[in-house]
Amino acid sequence: MKAALSVSSLSYSVAGLDILKTLSLEVSEHHYYAIAGVNGAGKSTLIKLILDLIRPRPGASIRIFGADNRDLQCRDQLAYLPENFDVKKNISGRQYLDFIAAVYHQKLSRNEISELAERLDFPPDRLDTRVAGYSKGMVQKLGLLSCFMLERRLLILDEPLSGLDPRARYYFKQLMLAEKKSGRTVLYSTHLLADAEDLCDRFGILHAGEMKYQGTPADCLQRYRAGSLEQAYMECISV
Repeated sequence: MKAALSVSSLSYSVAGLDILKTLSLEVSEHHYYAIAGVNGAGKSTLIKLILDLIRPRPGASIRIFGADNRDLQCRDQLAYLPENFDVKKNISGRQYLDFIAAVYHQKLSRNEISELAERLDFPPDRLDTRVAGYSKGMVQKLGLLSCFMLERRLLILDEPLSGLDPRARYYFKQLMLAEKKSGRTVLYSTHLLADAEDLCDRFGILHAGEMKYQGTPADCLQRYRAGSLEQAYMECISV
């Protein structure tokens, strides 16, 4: 199976402090890959490196659908949700989505947006109200809407469940499972291992700048003789 994303020999440091250490990973097309780790493990740094928002040490290779990640054409094939997603408060949700659609040169009908909003448990009529009146969870759902509405082969989501309550997390997971049929590839970071177990084909445990484990959730449970991914995670990072 072809790789949607491949990373090899990736290292990054700030002021002499190693943030990531000779890291490698591969995400196959049409697969969901979760990067699991505590806050400060390096998850967001890794994603920023993949997106060429910051640059790694020399010798690293980052390829998106076979092309170097510095190639601007790579951006045409992906959508990105940052960890701390925010948007101007004086515009409506629909105005923001219209702006994103225009940036990506994609036409979307109101019915398509409303249907997707409902699938994320976002009342469609609230799209026509100002973002200033949204809760943190609604702002996060707006960010997710802006990614999933785009017809992009690769979605990169940094802590997409941040700010979502249990009900919203359920709707998000149902959307993710349904979207697998469309052939999308998703790379996302999380510290919620139970959700990763439900959603991902493969995942990696990133700890102290290193990938301590990469593989399927089932293999991880078997390797560490654990009854849950949380238990397996703790066993992995204590080795």
